[in-house]
Amino acid sequence: MPRISVAPVYGAGRNGPLCSLLKIDEDVNILLDCGWDDMFRVQDVAALAEVAPTVTQVLISHPDILHLGALPYAKKHFGLDAPVYATLPVHKMGQMYLYDQYLSRQEVQDFELFSLDDVDDAFGSFNTLQYSQTVQLTTKGKSVSITPFNAGHLVGGTVWRINVDGEDVVYAVDINHRKDLHLNGANLEQIFDKPALMITSGSSSLVSPVSKQARDREFLGSIMNTLRHDGNVLLPVDTAGRVLELICLLETHWQKNQLGNYELVLLTSVAYNTMEFAKSQLEWMNTSFTTSFEHTRTNAFSTKFMKICHSKSDLLKLPKKPRVVMASLASMESGPARELLIDWAMVPNNLIVFTQSPVADSLGHHLQTGLSGSVRVQVSRRIPLEGKELEQHIMMEEEKRIKEEKGEKGVDTKENAAFSLESARTASGALARLASTSNGSSVLEVVDHGFKDVLIEGFVPSEDCAGPLFPFKAEVKEEDEYGEVIDASRFEIDLNEEDIAVANSAEAMDVEFEADARPTKVVSIGMTLHLRATVMLMDFEGKSDSYSMKTIIGNIGPRELVVVSGSYDAVQTLIKGVKSGDSPKVHDPDNLQFVSVSSAAISSFSLKMSEDLLRVIQLQSIGPYSVAWVQGRVEEKEDDSGNAEHVLGPVEKKFRSQHTAAFVGDFSLGDLRHDLVRSGIKTELVQGVLVCDDLISIQRAGPDNEIVIQGPLSPKYYKVRDILYNQYSICS
Repeated sequence: MPRISVAPVYGAGRNGPLCSLLKIDEDVNILLDCGWDDMFRVQDVAALAEVAPTVTQVLISHPDILHLGALPYAKKHFGLDAPVYATLPVHKMGQMYLYDQYLSRQEVQDFELFSLDDVDDAFGSFNTLQYSQTVQLTTKGKSVSITPFNAGHLVGGTVWRINVDGEDVVYAVDINHRKDLHLNGANLEQIFDKPALMITSGSSSLVSPVSKQARDREFLGSIMNTLRHDGNVLLPVDTAGRVLELICLLETHWQKNQLGNYELVLLTSVAYNTMEFAKSQLEWMNTSFTTSFEHTRTNAFSTKFMKICHSKSDLLKLPKKPRVVMASLASMESGPARELLIDWAMVPNNLIVFTQSPVADSLGHHLQTGLSGSVRVQVSRRIPLEGKELEQHIMMEEEKRIKEEKGEKGVDTKENAAFSLESARTASGALARLASTSNGSSVLEVVDHGFKDVLIEGFVPSEDCAGPLFPFKAEVKEEDEYGEVIDASRFEIDLNEEDIAVANSAEAMDVEFEADARPTKVVSIGMTLHLRATVMLMDFEGKSDSYSMKTIIGNIGPRELVVVSGSYDAVQTLIKGVKSGDSPKVHDPDNLQFVSVSSAAISSFSLKMSEDLLRVIQLQSIGPYSVAWVQGRVEEKEDDSGNAEHVLGPVEKKFRSQHTAAFVGDFSLGDLRHDLVRSGIKTELVQGVLVCDDLISIQRAGPDNEIVIQGPLSPKYYKVRDILYNQYSICS
């Protein structure tokens, strides 16, 4: 029986980033998510350093920062070097989230926690899966497989099934059972049935159910009222997640009402890439998108009214008219949303609508919880160095370059000296020569001359020298990461006057680029922002509410439940909701407090079949499995290492019990009807009953959907029954 335990690495007791560790025996350590938040405090993820080197696999459930934001940092600083599994949208959109974070931060600070290269390196270890695709993990002596299913929260969002020797562990955080405009809802009750363990989050346990129609009506009404009064609307959004739902809603409204008088804008540093990825990921979204594309070639994300901008300067180039701008970041810690807030917050006609839960201690959190009054903000921007600062920077860089060159020359000198010394030792250490013996034959005589100075002048060797050797210094070629550095002077050509004129014009064009590429610094000033604009909170989070979560957990029926994140009140509300009747055993551990799954929750264990038993059973291939009806006796024996193991051996014939045949597999009445017609039997489907030749009926009945066949005993009856039996694999 496998030993399964789980603990939150960080995130327990609060609404925020998720990261948990699932242990299976001693050799499988699966990291479940690797999140951070927009505050990027290193102390929040410091606990990951303790477990990262032992991780064997990483499963990512969603593409946002809360679920994968710490991956580049953990890979670079904590030694996290395990393969990562996720769906394709999580891989692509996750990169967009981290690119946007880095580019936005770099504009207002010297952000050094990770670089774009670190992001690419982290995502280079991803293995992408389709929904319902099962992957067998490489483990020692046990069967562990993973399968992703739709979570309904973000595009590509995943509920993970980890199957351990036939027992299911379900990792389901941030799920949404309701169908959105761009996503299908999660349907976990039809996938999972009484798993041994379910791992979930309590973050949405305090959310009350709302009517989507009423919410959308209020949202669109508030926006249109603001635009008609010449105001602007700011929607702080995430980079590539729930923003897609807002795009679908607003673009549809703009098209339906032909609102060309108002601008609709998506403003993020990766807006174009996000939209291109969304266009190519329709198969992961609402089935209506796929159907529409197949029939009319209409792509829901080929927008007609929404414009794409990558910076505030791009936005200012658009015609001046009332506008709705979806800008990142949702936390307003950086990015164009923060810039627009400073410009628009003090205008009474403007509207700011928050559509997601705030990140604790962020500017967005202060605005959402305050809703009015004043807030202190830090305004930062990056400007080029000028004057003495620029000169000082250039001098420091030059000193640094000279120091590095001297260091490299020092290394080269030492290497060359070592090479020359070793060459001399090799040449003069021993000399093989032919020596004449007394009988005139030649033999190979090895003469050891020891270490001598063999670097002599002229062509005549001295008497005590092994041979003439001349000084030679090999040319040391400079190399970079692409190989040998090319000397551009070797490819220079003489230019005539016309060419020189063209070159001078090109240099003039390069001046602006060089100015942009100059060294920069960040300047910051503090200011008090007096909030005059209207602030609203609208729930477009896309998570199941408190009542729905309790219902889903009850229908799935896990034998044990572990809540790995959520505020204290939210977790206690969830625990109280699921503890009724035949409820699971519920745990809410602290960070790095491991909870072991009890043996009562795991209803299966491994047996070794004896060779005597294997000789008497009849294995039958059913799909990828070999199945047989087995009667045996369990005995405890010692293996070659002296460890106890359970062995299933045969029982004597007089103790064997009688059993009925087992019908393995399933089919639809439509498939059966097709086979009957091919056999020349007339069939008709009447209200769920398959009628054969007006004599024999076949239907599903009872709570277990059992197949019932009725009719008079006759050759026709047995023929129909044989065709019915052929739909199954019969294990007798």
